[in-house]
Amino acid sequence: MINFVIYDDQEEFRSITRQAIGKILKNSNMEYNIVEFSKFDEQFSNLIKTSESKIYIMDIEVPNNPSGIEVAKKIRTEDWESIIILVTSHVDMGYDALKAQIMLLDFISKYNECEDNLLKTLKKAILKVNSKKTLIFQSNSVTHRVYLDDILYIVKDSVERKCIIKTTYSEFTVNKTIKEVVTSLDKRFFLANRSCLINTEKIDDVNWQNNSVTFKNGEKLDYLSRSKKKDLKKYVENI
Repeated sequence: MINFVIYDDQEEFRSITRQAIGKILKNSNMEYNIVEFSKFDEQFSNLIKTSESKIYIMDIEVPNNPSGIEVAKKIRTEDWESIIILVTSHVDMGYDALKAQIMLLDFISKYNECEDNLLKTLKKAILKVNSKKTLIFQSNSVTHRVYLDDILYIVKDSVERKCIIKTTYSEFTVNKTIKEVVTSLDKRFFLANRSCLINTEKIDDVNWQNNSVTFKNGEKLDYLSRSKKKDLKKYVENI
């Protein structure tokens, strides 16, 4: 899932950005979501804290609200993985954006071939996101491409010979066993017991007494085997 976050007080520019995203992904089978904000509010603040990777397209100047640079600084206190693109009507503010050290992908002027530059930059952003490792599988006759970054855990179905893949945004049932799925994963996934794999990068807290794991989105899982606690503890202590 690719998440786009647009922050701009002008509906015209938000519309241009929506159209650019749709144009690039029109013939793609990628799942994506667009969220728009004309002001910085509690919903936006909470969105920054979620664990999903995002592509932010933000105006530097939003009247009576934090600037795009200020919001970018807030993002970087929580997240160094998401992509940030800044746009502005005042090119001379580009120096302020660069000086802020917020790891921008690009800086775009609204009055200098804006639509073409936005398309080019969004293509680069999507290529960067797509370079991440993925898990490809079929669920209900639909082929899904899920970023490993988005997976919280994978558990064996208690009834059928299937797995349930729980992501930060949805849940999928796959006609595969844990052993079959694990071959497509990397070392961040820890076998908490014979029927559960957890993404260690999504762990927020471990209750060693109750053998439970709490993820960064607040979800809790009571699947940790006693025999696996020692190995998981070594990882957590090194975070």
